[in-house]
Amino acid sequence: MNIIAIIPARGGSKGIPKKNIKNFCGKPLIAWAIESALKSRFLDRVIAITDDPKIAKVAKRYGAETLFLLPKNLTQSSAQMEPVLRYTIEWLRKNENYKTDAIVLLMPPNPLRETKHVNEAIKLFLKKNPDVVV
Repeated sequence: MNIIAIIPARGGSKGIPKKNIKNFCGKPLIAWAIESALKSRFLDRVIAITDDPKIAKVAKRYGAETLFLLPKNLTQSSAQMEPVLRYTIEWLRKNENYKTDAIVLLMPPNPLRETKHVNEAIKLFLKKNPDVVV
């Protein structure tokens, strides 16, 4: 089963601009999500998606793939997550002929999430086969 982590990180946050690369306890906020995903034995890929080249550079430095910059229509404050995920899945299919079976969505503003939490959610998903695990 191909399971990927997608870490969305817009550059245009209204509350705290560029919050995803702000330092939190010694490293950028997005780094916490990337590192927890990279340590999971269940994930085949860890992909950061953003509209901001600076965020992409930081994400790549911490080990995430940064395949493209999101189009502006998917990064507005009113944009929903589903079209962003669909865009990413379609991009992978069209550009890499890569098909994923499941997505782990890791939001950067949750630095207390650890790899064990990611693994527990994936194990629950694999055991129960639900549509979604939150």
